[in-house]
Amino acid sequence: MEAAELRRLVEKIQSLPTLPGTVVSITRMLDNPETTANEVGKQIESDQVLSAKVLKLVNSGFYGFSQPIGTIPHAMVLLGFGVVKTLVLSMSVLDMMSRSVAGLWQHSLACGRTCGIIARFIDMDDPEEISVTGLLHDLGKVVIEEHLPEEFEQVVEKIEGEDALFYEAEEAVLGVSHANIGAWLLDKWMLPSQLVNPIMYHHNFHPSRAHADRTAVIHIADILVRAEGFGSGGDNGIPEISREAMDTLQLGIEDLGEIMDLMQDEMKDVMR
Repeated sequence: MEAAELRRLVEKIQSLPTLPGTVVSITRMLDNPETTANEVGKQIESDQVLSAKVLKLVNSGFYGFSQPIGTIPHAMVLLGFGVVKTLVLSMSVLDMMSRSVAGLWQHSLACGRTCGIIARFIDMDDPEEISVTGLLHDLGKVVIEEHLPEEFEQVVEKIEGEDALFYEAEEAVLGVSHANIGAWLLDKWMLPSQLVNPIMYHHNFHPSRAHADRTAVIHIADILVRAEGFGSGGDNGIPEISREAMDTLQLGIEDLGEIMDLMQDEMKDVMR
């Protein structure tokens, strides 16, 4: 299947994500600079299921808040409009992820949290937004499993038979990887490039691309989470960290050691 044909297939998917009227209304409000956090909070809270899901994730240990977050407006103030918009749009995919590849949900949670750890370690702006991008970095795997089951089986067979990395097996079977498919879906949602690009290129880092710093964070976080054994990305491999990604963030081997120590300390809450 050609990449252009595969992209058209992904963009025609109606069930992933489902966008009920409440979500459409909320995203329009979030795109309006005149909208207040209180107004959006009330709209989200009008959908009890959606509100409960957002608050559950916010309080899961994913963001590491020391005090419980009891209301959506409070979450909006702490996380910002962009992060909440992404969470609202992502809920159906996150539900599917929890039922998808064994260990993928835990891997994704850990990767998102590690992205936040790295972003704060190097004093980047918007660590919460970078965290949610890390949370979604493997959502393309869910799309493949749900909507291309025959190809997904071929990918799994190649991983098991050749001890390949997941994205290598996908590229061999489909011509593209979950990184491309996830980015196409985010682009369909009209999310900004600082969310789309890092997901598109987290297995293929190059410092000249837009948002290279965020891409480097996700690239490194994904590999560290694999190395530490938090959840599963669907294969047993640990890719090599790009030297260029390390240089982009001005990180050395000693820094990675400190980051991994922070991961061990902070990940207990997330895994629980």
